[in-house]
Amino acid sequence: MINSIPLPYKISGTKITIPFKAICSVTNKEFGGDIIIEYRPDKNALEYVHTEEVVSTLALQKITAEDLVNQIYQEINDSIKPTYLKVMADVKHSNAHQPVQVWLES
Repeated sequence: MINSIPLPYKISGTKITIPFKAICSVTNKEFGGDIIIEYRPDKNALEYVHTEEVVSTLALQKITAEDLVNQIYQEINDSIKPTYLKVMADVKHSNAHQPVQVWLES
């Protein structure tokens, strides 16, 4: 679970950009870029520093961009239950392929 802070008022949205580096579980090659988290909080907001730590920890394992996005999405959804959530891996460099973007939203 990602630490959160209570919101006793409405916020229209939050966007967090976190740089990452990972090793692809398919190619065994490094890739990296930014994880972009956009969400509309309900009653709680993500605590930014802990969110960065969770993303960095998840990126330490051999993982695909798709799996990384899915795991981050699930962690955030389980932690704060936002009314809208989008998690994107903006892969800017890869030793195996061209840059790509992968996202999950609801």
